[in-house]
Amino acid sequence: MKKLLVLLMACLVATTAFAVIDPDPDMMGIYFDLNADDNCLTIGPMTVYFAYLILTNPTAPAINAYEFGLDIVVPAGSENMFFRLASNINNPGGCYHDDAGRLGGDYYVGLAFPIPAEPATLLHIWQYMLLDAIPVEMYIHSTSAPSIPGDFPVVQNAEGSILMQVGLSTGGPDIPVATVNTDCVVDVEETSFGSLKALYR
Repeated sequence: MKKLLVLLMACLVATTAFAVIDPDPDMMGIYFDLNADDNCLTIGPMTVYFAYLILTNPTAPAINAYEFGLDIVVPAGSENMFFRLASNINNPGGCYHDDAGRLGGDYYVGLAFPIPAEPATLLHIWQYMLLDAIPVEMYIHSTSAPSIPGDFPVVQNAEGSILMQVGLSTGGPDIPVATVNTDCVVDVEETSFGSLKALYR
């Protein structure tokens, strides 16, 4: 009986150890689940799927605005195989300016009601469809006219309306934050070797 209990406890620990949110504060990424632990998807043609912009471990108690640039890269000549069906903010109201086409662009969002911070704070939701099982890479970065100079997305702390840049789940604007039908993204830190995030996930 003792052996069974020890084995059961070991299984529970192993299961939770591999399904964790990025441990670093104020990190933004695109995920295919609401827990912010799946940024790699394999799907077939004519399949509709959702992608979620999530801020992990925010230091602000609530977010009332955000801005980011989005690039979606598909193989040359396959642009007509990729469709954006919907783009929505996680809020019942607000000011939403979308310079983005189906393959990306700038997003500027002011929320009518602040979104309370959670370990995985959902900001934006997209619905996409592929006509063929083409590879897709998704990148996020600053907008073309950022509120704060730099290469990274900006969020606004609802307490005091303080603007701050946030990091990316994969380390930099030149590394995809999510992929579909291609090699999975390895989460790495931009400025330090640090926690070797994805090696043991």
